[in-house]
Amino acid sequence: MDREIEEKWRDEWAKSHIFEPSIDDTKPKFFVTVPWPYSNGSLHVGHGRTYTLGDIIARYKRLTGFNVLFPMGFHESGTPILAFSERIRNGDPGTIKLYRNYLMEYENPSDIDGIIESFKNPQNIADYFSRVIVKDFMDLGYSIDWTRKFTSADPFYQEIVKWQFMQLESKGLIKKGKYPILYSINDENAVGEDDIKDGDTDKVTIEEFTGVLFKGDKYYLIAASLRPETLFGVTNLWINSDAQYAMVRYNNMDVVMSMDGYTKFSLQHDGIEYIGSVNPEEIIGEKFNVPFQDTPVDVIGADFVDPDNGTGVVYSVPGHSIFDYLYYGRNNIKNSIKKVVEVKSKMSVESLVKKYGLEHNESKLKEATQELYKEEFYNGVLINSGPYSGMNVAAGREAIKNDLISKNMAVIFYETTRKAVTRSGSRVIVAVLKDQWFIDYSPEWLKNKAHEVINSMRFYPELYRKLMMDAIDWLKERPCARKRGIGTHLPFDENWVIESLSDSTIYMLAYTNKKELKNIYDRLHSIPADILDYVLLGKEIRNRYDDYIMENARSAKKEFDYWYGNDLRITAPPHISNHLAFFIMNHAAIFSGSKLPGGLMISGLVISNGAKISKSKGNVISLLEIINRYSADIYRLFMAAGADISSLLDWNEKDISSVIKRYSYFIGLLDGYSGDNPGDGYIYDWFRSSFYKNLKNYLGYMESMNIRDACISIFYNVMNDLKNVENHGGNINSALKPILADWLKALSPVIPFSCEEYWHRHIDNKTFVSVQPIDTNIESRIDSGIIKSETYLNRVISDIREIIKIIRIKPEKAVITVYGTKQEDFIKGYMANSLEREYKSMIPDYMKNKNRIDPEPVDEYSIISKNKEYIESLLKIEIAVVKSSEILKKNPWPGRPLIEIQ
Repeated sequence: MDREIEEKWRDEWAKSHIFEPSIDDTKPKFFVTVPWPYSNGSLHVGHGRTYTLGDIIARYKRLTGFNVLFPMGFHESGTPILAFSERIRNGDPGTIKLYRNYLMEYENPSDIDGIIESFKNPQNIADYFSRVIVKDFMDLGYSIDWTRKFTSADPFYQEIVKWQFMQLESKGLIKKGKYPILYSINDENAVGEDDIKDGDTDKVTIEEFTGVLFKGDKYYLIAASLRPETLFGVTNLWINSDAQYAMVRYNNMDVVMSMDGYTKFSLQHDGIEYIGSVNPEEIIGEKFNVPFQDTPVDVIGADFVDPDNGTGVVYSVPGHSIFDYLYYGRNNIKNSIKKVVEVKSKMSVESLVKKYGLEHNESKLKEATQELYKEEFYNGVLINSGPYSGMNVAAGREAIKNDLISKNMAVIFYETTRKAVTRSGSRVIVAVLKDQWFIDYSPEWLKNKAHEVINSMRFYPELYRKLMMDAIDWLKERPCARKRGIGTHLPFDENWVIESLSDSTIYMLAYTNKKELKNIYDRLHSIPADILDYVLLGKEIRNRYDDYIMENARSAKKEFDYWYGNDLRITAPPHISNHLAFFIMNHAAIFSGSKLPGGLMISGLVISNGAKISKSKGNVISLLEIINRYSADIYRLFMAAGADISSLLDWNEKDISSVIKRYSYFIGLLDGYSGDNPGDGYIYDWFRSSFYKNLKNYLGYMESMNIRDACISIFYNVMNDLKNVENHGGNINSALKPILADWLKALSPVIPFSCEEYWHRHIDNKTFVSVQPIDTNIESRIDSGIIKSETYLNRVISDIREIIKIIRIKPEKAVITVYGTKQEDFIKGYMANSLEREYKSMIPDYMKNKNRIDPEPVDEYSIISKNKEYIESLLKIEIAVVKSSEILKKNPWPGRPLIEIQ
């Protein structure tokens, strides 16, 4: 599609305000939302899938008679924009290079330095990329109502966030206390998924370790473990001989751990006093007692110990750790191995080493370890473990951990599930903050209501309903505020800023009445709680306000009542455990009835040429580059037809080339369309019926949000049918004439620019196809008989080709014998259990072919006779058709003609 044509229709849509809906009680409404983009950089091909699906669905709903609201805003809360701005102010070369690359696509090189200089103010980053994203989305043909655009930093919106927190607080869901959280060391701030690099696709969570204290002559060593039940199997301690270690005073004990471990430990526990560094050589060779046993074990240097994992001290259990066992063997360590867990299957470290061949190749070490840990946890019983012997592993783990802690022999130590940094490069660890504010999602009443909401919703695909239920069950306390960042201050503690996910749980409601609420804020410099109670909950307004405020409040309530709830929210799987779980829980806590969410679509992620999209892999393609290199419609078509919504979609050149080829054929058809009179005859009747059957399928698939199959039905199948018309000698223009308007309407959600252009060229130059309704009552236009006839004909042609291929001789003639009265009479008699004697001989042949006989036969003789010349021209042989008039040993049956090649 020509770039100028895309610009033309984008501008025409905007000028005509056709995507800015108002209340219309004569139509059903549909309110669809997609994630609001974070405006700290340009978006790439992977981001576009969710937004494209949202637009396709919004356009489809308009097509089928709905009054559709499809809005968009921008997320500016949190620390990423702040951190990027700080790094630009500090002259960080990596950040400056990153933003220079972004800007190269949009700006003249001479202007870039000045724009980057302006980015020292974080608001300028947000404002710039908000404008860029709006333009990219408009260029992609998204039918968004931009009049309702706002950001999470807008003052009027922050009033809504404060109101939300007051509502949660009134229900006892906002609490304060000590709580382990993900924490940025450099920023000295709590962080969430949105703040962490790749945090949305590669989750970072918090694991609880048991930090076991091993007593030595001068100090303690603390070793963090996830498996305290193996304590009675300890044979030695490992430390890294090249790492830095620190001695600290904790709970009146001198404790040694790695420097990295100390950094974390000091942020998780009170009263930590740093004493000084300890050389690893001073530790190696010392002996330390194992708790509960007073058995001294050695400290051995090992290069595999990661000082930044746990405390940098690891206790060795070669009887239940494959890695420890292999390290013993490689380094000829002679310590005796102790067994403390027994399983009925007799699985052991030794048996798994042999099974996976780990003595010679350790490539499957992780797989073997997972198998061992799983078997021992679910089927293991403690042995040789003093008073804990006989306990299963799960019970023994808890008992040993609790007893260690109660006797001051251990302490809780938190660690991240993977190493992580923030989007600005700051290291992420786990800290325990005092007086941390959090939302308590654990009350049973709230979980029950959330489950009711999930049960009432539509899920696309359905499989995500169970995952959503599990996410709700898993959710407990969620830190909801931090000390710095862009965002809304807690209404009951202005020293804290609400974190970026917690301020974005009910943001979509502000799309419904943004104009009116902003008017109120601009007049009062706030939005009083009783006005929001009135607008959003239907309560009475308690205070007196002037006519302007009351008029806007009434209008805001009317808009909210009409448009809310959110009929369909579209996002991706990584958001299930955070964005979507909070979305459902907060709605369940505050709203009821029609104001609760109506549906969720979870779309699969996008990769590029088989790999995750990332700058380090060099496979990032921006939306602007996509538009310029291909076209908006080609991109949209690829996103619609490329994969089922729940599947990964691979953006690769091979598949794109295939889409371009089919799209070019479509454009060629429409460019060459001359508006001939509708065709008359078999093949034209067949094409019309087949088209409306494809349209019926398209409508059905779209209603179930099966966008890929819908696209295949209305785009690829119809063009294949046109090829068939051409093969029959028909005129494509004559075939298109009666269906072109409906075809363009049905395709307009997927390729809107193309459809708009050809609608104006060939159908109506005074209206927009983008807002045309389509007639869904099309059953009467489908002649199932003629569709079946063509299917039968093509099957016969295919069978003849297969026979010719097998016999490997040049044929002159094909004789096609179709079923006749004898076969019909046999079937009737057999089905009625009143078979006459003369037909008994047909039973074996009938039983052999029974499952392949058509129960609703067509007039095969007539079909082949009418298309005799077509078959001959296609196969280059003479065709003769015969209707059977006798009983044969091998009979023709309905749908199973006999074919003889001569």
